[in-house]
Amino acid sequence: MKGLLGGLACLAAMLARPVPATAGLGPENVVVVVNPASADSVAVAREYVRLRGIPACNVIELRDVPAGHTVTVQAFREQVLRPILKQIAERGLASQIEAIAYSAGFPYAVDTSADMAGKPFPRYITQPASITGLTYLYEPVLAADIDYLSLQSNRYFRRPGRGETDAAWSAGDKQRQRETSELLTRVQAALGDRSKAPSAEALAMLREAETVLRSLRQGHPGHPETLYDLACVLSVQGKQDEAMAALHAAHTSGWRNATLTEADSDLTALKQRDDFKQLMTAMRTEPVAIREALAFSHADRFAAGGAVTEAPDGRAYYLSAMLAYTGGPTNTLDESLASLRRSAAADGTRPAGTVYFMESTDWARTGPRQWAFGSAASALRKLGVNAEVIKGVLPEGKADVAGAVIGIATFDWKASGSTILPGAFLDHLTSCGGIMAGGGGQTLLSEFIRSGAAGSCGTVTEPYNLQAKFPNPFLHVYYAQGCTLAEAFYQSIGGPYQQLLVADPLCRPWGVAPRVSVTGVKDGQAIAMRRSVTVKASGMGPFGYRLFIDGVARGPANLTGRFILDPKVLSPGAHELRFVAAAGPAEVTGRKALMIRVTRPR
Repeated sequence: MKGLLGGLACLAAMLARPVPATAGLGPENVVVVVNPASADSVAVAREYVRLRGIPACNVIELRDVPAGHTVTVQAFREQVLRPILKQIAERGLASQIEAIAYSAGFPYAVDTSADMAGKPFPRYITQPASITGLTYLYEPVLAADIDYLSLQSNRYFRRPGRGETDAAWSAGDKQRQRETSELLTRVQAALGDRSKAPSAEALAMLREAETVLRSLRQGHPGHPETLYDLACVLSVQGKQDEAMAALHAAHTSGWRNATLTEADSDLTALKQRDDFKQLMTAMRTEPVAIREALAFSHADRFAAGGAVTEAPDGRAYYLSAMLAYTGGPTNTLDESLASLRRSAAADGTRPAGTVYFMESTDWARTGPRQWAFGSAASALRKLGVNAEVIKGVLPEGKADVAGAVIGIATFDWKASGSTILPGAFLDHLTSCGGIMAGGGGQTLLSEFIRSGAAGSCGTVTEPYNLQAKFPNPFLHVYYAQGCTLAEAFYQSIGGPYQQLLVADPLCRPWGVAPRVSVTGVKDGQAIAMRRSVTVKASGMGPFGYRLFIDGVARGPANLTGRFILDPKVLSPGAHELRFVAAAGPAEVTGRKALMIRVTRPR
């Protein structure tokens, strides 16, 4: 994209000491993908590159972008994903890129029907998928491995609670789980009117479901979802004591969704029992265990259980977001540019606002996440960020909205009289929030962007009422711990394939960047001889240090901050040096950029 945005060429050049450190997530680690046929795409990319200091070599001009709102999965692989990854490799950027950010001018949805053809799926595995979700899940997508449709496909997800995840289950167990889910769907239909006794057909199906669930429990005794389903099946059959035992086991294994449990008609027979009421109190009052935030690195490969691994079956990801979506019922170009400017200015400001967790009367949308509201709010307060759990659709008359978890199909933010602070992330769990072509009859995620948010998300089709397809409330906890918006988002969602993330992926309001100083070379200096350069950063270390020349990383990061600059491996003329330092669990980055001029000794 040299002719479009200008800037220095990507040049090969530097010697650095190899150590296993990543030195954080910053502008040097983001690829911006542009559709040159779209004026809005060019304008959004140009402004984002300027705001964030994205190196010119990190800007990929992608020609022949498929037209329309939706692209087939074959076209996505061959015309979008593979060309991007090829450019990353050919430009020597593979060791540094962590995120792929699409400018405006791209389809938002990917039709996955070709990959799904002839394969059985539960009814809640719907399509299409989103462009950002499938970019994040690039490895199985490239392999046409339908595991990208799994609600446990994201192993970087910091699963709350301490129960067993089914990510590491065998293929046979996963297939039985899918079959059980389909069976339970048929059971619900067969039960019909709950005021009447179950039919013989329904009872036979219930007994079959009980047998399968007990078998799954035998191999996976700490899996909370299996235990909860077993409790429901037993309760409907009138086996109350056994149902309560299974429900207690589910709670011990991490089940905390008191709102769903109390509303579930399958558990009606238990609701007047004292032990059920006591269990509901425990679910509502006991804090949910929140796993520690993990700074993202594309170099990390994740095992099925979520641990970083060196095993060959580990999976890697690319953070992905769409910087803007313009046109039709979505945002204007001016609204999109204003959002990016606000988010860039929010970094390190530690906004003195409040994160609001809204308990609306629309249980189908607020219910799936309500179980975590109290724990998330408590964790935020411990971090020094104010948080409130309040009843209502939107925060009303609040001038300090630093984030919000909302559950409603349609809303009018302007009518709420509230103000969204720079850097805030807001979303509403609903079916059509990411259908950017419109026509879904529900408020689009773009309304949050229009009103000042740095990011929002929404599903690109009917996802069914499943928490795993939406970010959980702990997104705001990871964000407040100093993670970037993209890191916080992907740590909070188990199955991201249908979520369209429209956001500034680098926005980091609660991450204060270290100050970086450099000795051994000065801005504007002419260099002809080999020299030693030392980099230091202020704040709590230890720091990882990395050097980029003309946007390209010169070796991995090191912990010493000492680099050898050899002009013999650089072409004569001007070059940009960037010295980047990162520290802390969130690896918040600071940088010092210098221009040098390489000359040859006479």
